[in-house]
Amino acid sequence: MSDDLQQILELHQDRASFPPRVVEQLKDLNQDASALVLAWELSGLAPLDPGRRRRLFAVALALLASQGQGHTRMALAPAEGGPADLLFRAFGLERFDLEAFLRGEALAPLVGAPGDARPLILSGPWLYTQRLLGHERELARLVLALRAERRAEVEPPGDAVFTDPVSLNGEQRRAVTMALGGALTLITGGPGTGKTSIVISILRALLQQPGLGLEDIAMAAPTGKAAQRLGEAIRNVLGRLRVIGPAERTLLDAALEPRTLHRLLAWHPAAERFRHGPGNPIAAKVVLVDEASMISQEHMCRLLGALAPGARLVLLGDADQLPSVESGCAFRDMVSSLGGNTAELVTSYRMSEADPGGRNILSVARAIKEGRIEALWAGPEPIQARERLDQLAFRQVELLDPAQGALPAFLDRWFDQEVAGLPGFPARAGRVFSFQDGAWGPGDVEALQELFHHFDQSRILCALRNAEQLRGVEDINQRLHQRMQLLTGEGLRGLTPFCAGEPVLMQANDYRRSIFNGDQGLVLKVRFDDQVRQGAVFPTMKGYLPFPLDPLKHQLEHAYAMTVHKAQGSEYTRIALVTPRTNHKALTRELLYTGLTRARKSVVLLAERERIEFASGNPSLRESGLGECLGAGG
Repeated sequence: MSDDLQQILELHQDRASFPPRVVEQLKDLNQDASALVLAWELSGLAPLDPGRRRRLFAVALALLASQGQGHTRMALAPAEGGPADLLFRAFGLERFDLEAFLRGEALAPLVGAPGDARPLILSGPWLYTQRLLGHERELARLVLALRAERRAEVEPPGDAVFTDPVSLNGEQRRAVTMALGGALTLITGGPGTGKTSIVISILRALLQQPGLGLEDIAMAAPTGKAAQRLGEAIRNVLGRLRVIGPAERTLLDAALEPRTLHRLLAWHPAAERFRHGPGNPIAAKVVLVDEASMISQEHMCRLLGALAPGARLVLLGDADQLPSVESGCAFRDMVSSLGGNTAELVTSYRMSEADPGGRNILSVARAIKEGRIEALWAGPEPIQARERLDQLAFRQVELLDPAQGALPAFLDRWFDQEVAGLPGFPARAGRVFSFQDGAWGPGDVEALQELFHHFDQSRILCALRNAEQLRGVEDINQRLHQRMQLLTGEGLRGLTPFCAGEPVLMQANDYRRSIFNGDQGLVLKVRFDDQVRQGAVFPTMKGYLPFPLDPLKHQLEHAYAMTVHKAQGSEYTRIALVTPRTNHKALTRELLYTGLTRARKSVVLLAERERIEFASGNPSLRESGLGECLGAGG
């Protein structure tokens, strides 16, 4: 049981009203104590007898748990096995007439219709919180208003935009053309289809339009890692250009820096709000956002609400990937509802005869996406099942059953091969770097590049943070941390939260230092002002930046392993993907597809065959009304 839920049971004055079965169910649903407390407080806002209050408590908790699973609303007839159904059963309310209860006169102060100022809103056969229904309807209004704007007059770009450094195919050219003149353009495609690469073609075409300069274009991504990858992709393509015209020269001279969405919207920590919104729009005529599937419905609403009048929006992503960890699946709903504004990229350039690893990964990912379970094990590009650890080749997609103690031995091999396998690793990891007056010492930048490149090659991904038998992020990180302590000797001096040379992940937004939730870095020894201390070093568009570790250490966790959700926006040469040992509700088609496609060359699935088949046949269904609103408005 999580610590916060345990504390609630021990300390809350009304703890006797929290049935133990309900608390256990919340744990299974990965909900924290805030949902329990908020639901209980909400149930006390109306003068109800104990029986009615208990039922309202159950309803509010089920709705909050549904939102915690990514839904924006809850059906009045909950689906069997869903979070609401499970919680109602835990309360002993299997035959509960939810609609009749909510429409009762006693609940009128708390339950209303759309447009009412009530915390709970009934809309057709659905129950919403007022906040999420408001975001859903406002987002639909903003999308439809943007879609209705007239297309801009377009100056046909030079042919080099479509042919240099590579020749774009028909679907890529259509995407660039749509983005050039459309008020709203959605570009969706799987890995290897060139979504990020065509951003540079869009930028070059935009800069050839009269009245548009680089200062009129804003680029962003949901996380720091995704923004960094976008910037790297742009620089890579620019470096391969054969013909340099005025637009290309502008881009080469500009040192482009894509931002996170939080930075684009200008979060103000002291005021706890974003500076940009309807009354203070973003000063850009065109906004391009990558990895749009990761944007929650609430943040998508904020983004569109912050556009200046007449501004154009281009969203790029993969509608088949995991949606946001927060409520909604805005990009997926928009793509499925707005065909006229959507360009789909289907041709994958990773699937070539010269790249058997990438070809196999994409073939397996496609079978998972389409639910073709039989194709995973038979056909020209199947998963390769291995019976023993020593049979792993770390090429293509391989399956190793983690039963009979295979995981500890695999993790030891992974550490030796992927963590400590860099020649001279202990010396490289233990190097004392020098950062004085904003500059690194001689050879430091090159040494940092080598270490970051090494850790960017591989990662362990998990479905869950906590899972039994070494199948969750926390236990795997702890085991590999212990191996690092032994390798570096730092553990001999007592318990060390982090050792030099360890990968770390930010768990919160730190606006003062401009490092954000999901940013990945390394713990290293750094000389700050003539004093050697542990530092957390992060790659940024302006180079590597170090921060003393002590003020940050409670916001950091080890990143040998991370959840698939946290890995979105990242890409590695090799991954290991670990599943729980049961058919957990988190094992979905989208999670498996997203995890698999983080790799370029090699995937090792640490899972029973039945876990892979269960996930492939378990699509993530998020209850959301956005698609209905867009369809009705269109």
